[in-house]
Amino acid sequence: MSNTHPSEPTPTSAPPSSSQSTLPNPTNDPLLLALTGPTSSGKTTLATALRQIFPPPYSLTIHADDFYKPDSLVPVKDGVQDWDCAGAMDLEKFEGVLRAVKGWKGDEGLEGLQGLLRQGNFEGEEGPMDGVHGVKGISAGVVERLRREVEGWEERVRRGRRIVIVDGFLLVGKSVRERIAGLCDVRVLLTARFEDAKTRRESRNGYVTLEGFWEDPEGYFDRVVWPNYVHEHGYLFEEGDVEGIVDEVRRREEGVVILGLGLTLEEMLERVVEELKKALGDKAMTEAPGDQ
Repeated sequence: MSNTHPSEPTPTSAPPSSSQSTLPNPTNDPLLLALTGPTSSGKTTLATALRQIFPPPYSLTIHADDFYKPDSLVPVKDGVQDWDCAGAMDLEKFEGVLRAVKGWKGDEGLEGLQGLLRQGNFEGEEGPMDGVHGVKGISAGVVERLRREVEGWEERVRRGRRIVIVDGFLLVGKSVRERIAGLCDVRVLLTARFEDAKTRRESRNGYVTLEGFWEDPEGYFDRVVWPNYVHEHGYLFEEGDVEGIVDEVRRREEGVVILGLGLTLEEMLERVVEELKKALGDKAMTEAPGDQ
C-alpha cells in the first residue's frame, strides 16, 4: 500500500551533486539490506536517504509494499481486512524477486524484473512520489557527508557491488524470516514506541491499493497493527516486550541489528551505513582476489 496523505513536510533534498556517483559500475554480486520495523518507524525515510548515499546504478530499492496481494485476497481478522500480516503479502513473488536480485551482476540478469518492483507508488527518478515518505529528520548535510565517505571507501571494500535496499514491515518477522530475512546479508530492525507509532499511523488518511483505497477503521492500530508487530517480532526481545530489553542471544543467532528507541533518524542512518561497510568488508575478506 502507498500512503497518499501529505502529512509530513516536503522532504529535504541532498545537493544536486549527490545524485551523481563516481563509483565504478557494479560488476559483482550485490549486498542485500533488510530495513524493517513497525509502521511509521522510519524505514522508508532511511531507504530514501540511503538511495542518495548509494546513488544508482550503485543501489536498487525494493519496497515490500509492491508485493501486497490484490484487495480481494487480503485475509480478514475479526471482521476487518488485515493488511499488516504475512498473509496479505505475495511472499512467493517477493522471495522470487529477491532470489533473482541476489544473482545480479553488471547490467545483466534483471530482464523483465522492473515490472514486478513498482505498483506505481513511492519512487520516481528523484525519490518517493507519494508526498509522505522522504528524508524528513535527516539533514542534507548528513546525507552528503555520508555519500562522500562511501565514495572514499577503498575498492577492496566496495568490490563493484550494488547495495539492494529492501524496505518492509515484516522482513525479519518470525513467520517469514527463513524465506525473506535469510536472503539478506544485513538485517536491521528499527524500533518504535507504541504511542509514537500509533500517532504517526493515525495521522495518515489512507493508502492506495492494487484494487482501490484503504483507510484504517477506528481502533485498527490497537486491534491489528501493533499486536501483529508484537507477534512477529517479540521473539527478539526478553519476555516478548518489543519496547523492552533485546534478547541478545536470540538477536545474535538471527543476525539482526536492532536500533534502539533512543536513536534519532540521523543516528540510525549512520549505524546502517557502518553496518553496510562492515558487511562489504567481510564479503571481500572471504573472496579470493581473482573473484572480482
